[in-house]
Amino acid sequence: MHGPHDLGGRDGIGAIDPEFLEPGIPDWRYPFEGRMHAVTAMAIKKGAFNLDEQRHGIELMKWSEYLDSTYYAHWLFSVEKLLNDKGFITHQEIDERMAELGAPSMTPHPAKPETLSPFAQEMIDILWKGTPHDVPADAPPAFEVGDAVVVRNLNEATHNRLPGYLKKTPGVIARQYGAFHDPAASAHQQIDRPHQMYMVRFTATDLWGPDAAEQFDLYADLFEDYLEPANG
Repeated sequence: MHGPHDLGGRDGIGAIDPEFLEPGIPDWRYPFEGRMHAVTAMAIKKGAFNLDEQRHGIELMKWSEYLDSTYYAHWLFSVEKLLNDKGFITHQEIDERMAELGAPSMTPHPAKPETLSPFAQEMIDILWKGTPHDVPADAPPAFEVGDAVVVRNLNEATHNRLPGYLKKTPGVIARQYGAFHDPAASAHQQIDRPHQMYMVRFTATDLWGPDAAEQFDLYADLFEDYLEPANG
């Protein structure tokens, strides 16, 4: 990954705002956020797009717009773009509807209805229980527990789930999970391609050098194509 959505582990960003370390932060800061979450989940369930497409849509935001907007505003950008690109509704139609509505009032946190439709209950079950992403493997894993590996220096515009700060870092395979669907194939081809996944252990020294603030091991779940043998 590249850009402002991939800041984890980087130097010079500054400390985390203490506000976000305190308990009691509301689930939804602005009235539209819960609705945005629901609209996105329902669109995915109805087959308008998939989760990896939605994530990649966020990555396509201009950096200035990304940094000057909130978390669920990123979701809004991606969902509107996908619905437009896939022919469900155009940007112009959305703009016209917004002009028609003006600035209607919005209940900040509406109460859950006493009676739910079957689809609403299905959506609640999905949101709380999640959906499995493991798939049958079509090839054996290339690495075994204990193997020394290095994270590849990927610089691709396509969607992936590789944190940028891990690139070129040596690590050791700590666990082999089996195959899960490939996020790039899902985002760009809308297919469910098996991709072996591993838990990889990294030391703080290998990640941030001998002057790392703390000495600890970091574990990251990474797909096979993100890795290569350390002696390769």
